[in-house]
Amino acid sequence: MVAILQEIFSRRNLLYELVMRDLKIRYARKSMGFLWTFLMPFATVITFYVIFCQILKVKIGEAPFFLYLMSGVFSWRFFHDSVAAATTCLTDNKKLVQEPAFPHYFIPLAITLANVINFLPSLFITVVISLFVSRGNVIFIFSLPFIICIHVCLTAGVAVIFSILYVRWRNVKYVVELFLFEAFYATPVFYSIYLIKATFPDIFFKIFLCNPFTGILNLYRIALLRGFYDMTKNDLSIFSLIIGPLVFTIGILILGYMLYERHKTIINDYLSG
Repeated sequence: MVAILQEIFSRRNLLYELVMRDLKIRYARKSMGFLWTFLMPFATVITFYVIFCQILKVKIGEAPFFLYLMSGVFSWRFFHDSVAAATTCLTDNKKLVQEPAFPHYFIPLAITLANVINFLPSLFITVVISLFVSRGNVIFIFSLPFIICIHVCLTAGVAVIFSILYVRWRNVKYVVELFLFEAFYATPVFYSIYLIKATFPDIFFKIFLCNPFTGILNLYRIALLRGFYDMTKNDLSIFSLIIGPLVFTIGILILGYMLYERHKTIINDYLSG
């Protein structure tokens, strides 16, 4: 792991070029350019808001439901887009990856970092709205760098794992699609955790809270939504909020590292096959 970090630091210019390359390719022929980054997530937020808040009259305590959706949809979108794009990235960049001594994991890592650049403006808008509309707790907002760090590391780890697996087993693409679909509904992106608590047995609710993505989204909402912490503090433990997601993220990074070390010498062989 230390060697990986040293390589990332020593070849940071290469990583930067890969990130910029990904962004340029993504927006090269789109007249509205970077604005497209916001349109789909905001359209999703508005759709969920109309359905759940205006039609079904769903409420999340004192927290504005629009902000609740923004914090969930934007965070999930970053994870989804990164993993979906990274899965096939090694085969899509076959010629580049097969260059001598090229670090294969730089490609999924660059895709993840490019999506961070797309994600941060949306998060910034959410923070601004939170401060003026929700009057979010400034103290909790200072925890955002820690939350983003866990979020990005987890996403990068999953992206690297699936990108390597896809090189060997091309059917992994369909597994990833199913995983992202199921994980979206298993994570409280657009619904309240108390809907699960009211519907299912207590043991199921506890298992639900062990979902690391649930913990990360709840951390974002504690940081951004006034009253969310007070509303949930009796149900959300330090384990479900911090320890669980942190341990899971470390485990994913270790798994990604082990998988890469095992396959790095044969990835090019699979790409050539």
